[in-house]
Amino acid sequence: MADQTQSWRTGVNKTGLPNSTGDFLGFTHHGDRTRRGYFKLGRKTAATTFRQKAKDLNDGRRRIRNAQPRTEWWKTLRAKVVGHYRYYGVSGNYRSLRQYDRLAHKLAYKWLNRRSQRKSFTYAKYQRFLQFNPLPLPRIYHSTYTLSPV
Repeated sequence: MADQTQSWRTGVNKTGLPNSTGDFLGFTHHGDRTRRGYFKLGRKTAATTFRQKAKDLNDGRRRIRNAQPRTEWWKTLRAKVVGHYRYYGVSGNYRSLRQYDRLAHKLAYKWLNRRSQRKSFTYAKYQRFLQFNPLPLPRIYHSTYTLSPV
C-alpha cells in the first residue's frame, strides 16, 4: 500500500517514467521531477504537433523559394520561427525548441540551395551567411514557475 501511495504522490512509477500523459493545446503534459526530486507537471511540444509544424515549415519554404527575393524569404522564416518560440517557449520545453531550431536551419539550407539548378550555397558559405543574418535563438518566453513572461 505504501508503495502505491508513493508512486501516486510522485507521479512516476517504479521505473521513474511518468504514469500518464495527455495532449492539450499542442503540448504533452506529463509527470516530471524537479531538481530536488519533487513532483511537477512537465510540458513539451506534442509529437503530432511538432510533425505538423515541421511539415508546414517545409511546405512554406518550398512554396515561396522562388516567389520572393532571399531577403524577404529570410524575414518570413524569421517571423515563423519567432512565432513558434513565443507559443511553445514554456519552462521545460527547451529541448523541443532546440529541435525546431535545428530543423529550421536544415530546411533553410536545403531550400536556399534549390533556388536554381546549381548549388548556390556550400555549407561554409551558409555559415557565413548566418553570421550576418542569424535566425533567432530558441528561448523560454513563459516561465511556468513564476507565472510571468521571462
